[in-house]
This record gives sequence, structure tokens and C-alpha cells, in this order.
Amino acid sequence: MFVEIESKGTSFLATLPEKDRRIIGEHIDRLADHPHAHGYIEPLRTNRKRFKMHVSGKYVVFFFVVRETARVDLIMTTEQAHKRYGRI
Repeated sequence: MFVEIESKGTSFLATLPEKDRRIIGEHIDRLADHPHAHGYIEPLRTNRKRFKMHVSGKYVVFFFVVRETARVDLIMTTEQAHKRYGRI
């Protein structure tokens, strides 16, 4: 499985401290092995083809799977996600 991060995601990552970038990167790397893993990854209530992954209680990574590629399209703080999408 391949993992791609769209420009919105990379732009957000560039604003974070190195430690947070590393932690988020480690979680995103796990998508290559198990994009539908249980636990911290779950489908969105409104769209079962999109998923969210909680990272360290501070960040949420949104992604979808197309064929053999997990595409990360948004990364944001948990607070930003709650404001934008309501309680996830």
C-alpha cells in the first residue's frame, strides 16, 4: 500500500514543531501496512469512504483509500476538527 499526502497536509505539517511532525509521520507510515486497522482509525459518520486517525490526542489525520493508495488530504488539531466538523 502506498501513502500520499496532499498539499494541504504537508503545509500544515510544515508549521509544526519537529517532534509533532515525527509523531504524525510515524502514524501516517502505519497506513501503508493497515489502512483499515481498528483502534485509532475509524470511518467518518457522514462518509464511510473517508477515515480519521487520531494522533496523540492532539491531531486528527483525515484520509481516504483509492485502490492501493491511502491519500491523506487533511491534518489538523483536534480542536480545529471539532470546530469544523462538530464533535467527531
